[in-house]
Amino acid sequence: MGKYDPQATNPRAKADARPSCIANLSEIAAETYERERDGIAGKTWDLGEATGAKLLGIDVTEIGPGKKSSHLHAHSHKEEFFYVLEGRCRLRLGASEHELRPGDAIARPAGTGVPHQFFNPYDAPCRVMMLGVQGGRGVEDVVDWPELNRELVIDAEGGRKVVKKKS
Repeated sequence: MGKYDPQATNPRAKADARPSCIANLSEIAAETYERERDGIAGKTWDLGEATGAKLLGIDVTEIGPGKKSSHLHAHSHKEEFFYVLEGRCRLRLGASEHELRPGDAIARPAGTGVPHQFFNPYDAPCRVMMLGVQGGRGVEDVVDWPELNRELVIDAEGGRKVVKKKS
């Protein structure tokens, strides 16, 4: 019988040897956000930052029961991709709503002008992976919030300014 090797039997012992471009969601601290008066609240894990992504934003967002992930919005120059990991939620896409479940994938090309928003009318949380080219990292973007009559202008260096939309 050979000598006991804790690294051979404990996968966590090997985790320290992994390069910084590898991260496990369970080892990343979640950030909570809430805008109670708007019904927006959730938790997010920034996988992009944890793995050193430079131009790609990668988050896992948990949307609690009865909450929205964000204001209804559209991007001028940021392409986004979403993948439902667990739970159910709904996607508001322009004037329509769509039921989402684990395994559903959604692409939102930049510049369509069609706003989107995730919301959770169910009793259990929903987790969605969200990927997008990062505004402010060499990419300019204008985020249109049609229900707020506002826009968020992001310049290529990351400067941000909220402006009232022109009539």
